[in-house]
Amino acid sequence: MNLRQFRWPVALVTLAVTLAGLFGAGRLVRSQTIDQPLMTALAGLEGLVSYQVVQAGDVPEVEIHPAPDANLREIYTEVDRRLRQILKGSPYGITVLGSPTAALERAAERMNLYLQEAVATGAFAAMADRIAAEAASMGAEAQVAVDERRVYLTVRQGDAYLYRVVERPAWPPVVPAGGGMGL
Repeated sequence: MNLRQFRWPVALVTLAVTLAGLFGAGRLVRSQTIDQPLMTALAGLEGLVSYQVVQAGDVPEVEIHPAPDANLREIYTEVDRRLRQILKGSPYGITVLGSPTAALERAAERMNLYLQEAVATGAFAAMADRIAAEAASMGAEAQVAVDERRVYLTVRQGDAYLYRVVERPAWPPVVPAGGGMGL
């Protein structure tokens, strides 16, 4: 075949149409298998003001906005359960949105030190006391919850509220298949 006689415009248009069709089909499949089921699963969740699925590369990130008086641990755990059920082992992220003031943000940075320390040491009762004292000193109310997978923090001050969720490491640590600690 002679390259001068080849119909380049036709080949390029065909390539563009094919790529557009494949891209569109991929978006349609994603919409039908991930986006719509996620929206349906989260739509009826009590205590959830709003939610949004944001695509961060190949990983869906679900932004949730719990009601100010909702139990963060219950909401987060239920959202996580529903996401695992739909995504079946695929990676995802959950971001909890609040309505914080600048003062709450600064306080949360200090409280985050207590959260991380408790996750590392297991001193959750001391953490809860320190966070409660920190919140009271600024006229706020703090609620801390701990389960086997995460630590949940809610801080309220008037109409402003802030949420933090910190993952706990798996315990006991996974033992390598050959036994020992893998050292």
